[in-house]
Amino acid sequence: MDFGKKQKARQALRNIFIKSAAFLSLVIVIVLIVADIKIYKQRKKIDNDIVKYQQQIQELQQRSEKLEEEIVNSDNPDYIEKVAREEQGMQKNGETVVSFVASKSSSQITGVATKTSGYEKWTGWLTNCWNKIIKELF
Repeated sequence: MDFGKKQKARQALRNIFIKSAAFLSLVIVIVLIVADIKIYKQRKKIDNDIVKYQQQIQELQQRSEKLEEEIVNSDNPDYIEKVAREEQGMQKNGETVVSFVASKSSSQITGVATKTSGYEKWTGWLTNCWNKIIKELF
């Protein structure tokens, strides 16, 4: 009988050990999944930042090329005249400057705004919510 009690105690101890090991493994897996999701989000943010900075670099390079071209052309009288006319609004003696102004559309003139239906507002709201959820996840 004493042997049976020892067997039951060992079995109970073994069950406790297996359950605690399974629980600990589950906790570790959950922690790793959460960490992986955080790393994934951070990587997406960094990738987006890289794309944004590459676009800024391209814009700055184009601006730099334009400025270098302007520096090269700064001694050219035709270029100076073009800049004076286009950017400074200057004119030669005897010339008349003509400017064109775009007209307002009929809805801007009458002040009538286009109305959206409740359905369009609702679907727009749902679309925005869905896009935010997807953006957060990926």
